[in-house]
Amino acid sequence: MLGAAISPADGGVHVDAKLSIDDMPASQVLDFRRCICIIGATYFFVMTTFVVPIACFTTCVLILMPLMFINMKLFNKLENALCKLVNDHWVTTAYYCGLEIREYGTNVANYVNDKCLYLANHLGLIDHFIVMTALHTCGNVSGSWMWVIYNIWKFTPLGAMWILHGNFFVNGGLNQRIKLLKTFKEHLKKYFARHNYSWVVMYPEGSRFYLIRESAAAFAKKMGLKPLQHCAYPRTGAAHAVMEVLAPSKENPSVARIGEGEPIKYIIDATLGYPKGTVMDLASAIMGDFPNNDPSIAIHHEVIPVDPAWADEERLQEFLYERYQKKNELLDEFYRTGHFPGARRGVVNVNGWTMLKAQLFWAGAYYLHYIIWMRPIWQMLIASIF
Repeated sequence: MLGAAISPADGGVHVDAKLSIDDMPASQVLDFRRCICIIGATYFFVMTTFVVPIACFTTCVLILMPLMFINMKLFNKLENALCKLVNDHWVTTAYYCGLEIREYGTNVANYVNDKCLYLANHLGLIDHFIVMTALHTCGNVSGSWMWVIYNIWKFTPLGAMWILHGNFFVNGGLNQRIKLLKTFKEHLKKYFARHNYSWVVMYPEGSRFYLIRESAAAFAKKMGLKPLQHCAYPRTGAAHAVMEVLAPSKENPSVARIGEGEPIKYIIDATLGYPKGTVMDLASAIMGDFPNNDPSIAIHHEVIPVDPAWADEERLQEFLYERYQKKNELLDEFYRTGHFPGARRGVVNVNGWTMLKAQLFWAGAYYLHYIIWMRPIWQMLIASIF
């Protein structure tokens, strides 16, 4: 047992009660810590991929959705609160892993009351946790944002939860591009104003950079563009769909182009940087195994007012290509020096009560659903079979 050791002594056995974990052999300490990491990783994996999505989905369907036919404003308020609790759980997972998010550039908390298009470079699966942690203190943004997500997650409990919130799934196939973008525009027209979404979040490169590095280089060469070493030129279709539908109207800049609701006023250019360019995989991160034992990840924000002319895809493409050339320069400096240009604004702080509240809420919600309808249905199925 920890805290005690048995050793020979005159006339019998002497128990040394002063032994601590620091006195244990290194191999035993590592094994003990590895066991703790495995237990924690299992908990957060099950909660993130199963418990939270199912509890959120069923709560929304059984309790909140009837409100849509009675009071849409109340439904949006409660649904946003529920989604913010989902985000708080993801932030808790990032905190457990030991991630330290360092902020540079513009303070995006000043734009929480504006409609924004948030564009981030995509390096690894851990990016989702970084963005969610970086923005979790930005008012109600994490409860009312709309994500554009690759459809590998669509047919999972996570996907069901995200669909219910109104996130949009893309498949990345060029052969379905026109149909997909048309569907996305209709999605924005139908839901963005009605559900009062705040920010649209997407990774416009289309995939994680290491997966598309070669094809991105070939594209730049083919198009006669300046080669990029640390990011890829973005696919502009989804971002243009947002601008075409939600950019400020030329006739009335306070209204979106579709003729109703607030317009997208700003583009937020987010640049994620991993120490020395080494991107850890999700499994290593949740076990606390960081390259060079450095858990810090930097994020740089720059906010640009929307130009209504970006409703034209060629104009938007020109702007975004210039932004990603600048993003490449930012990443080049970060990988060389360990920091982005300008003063660091600080490290994102995570409130302990926020984390505890999220875990208690989702565990309690899942348990209530289990005893009210999951267990009776399961027992009925078992009885009918046997």
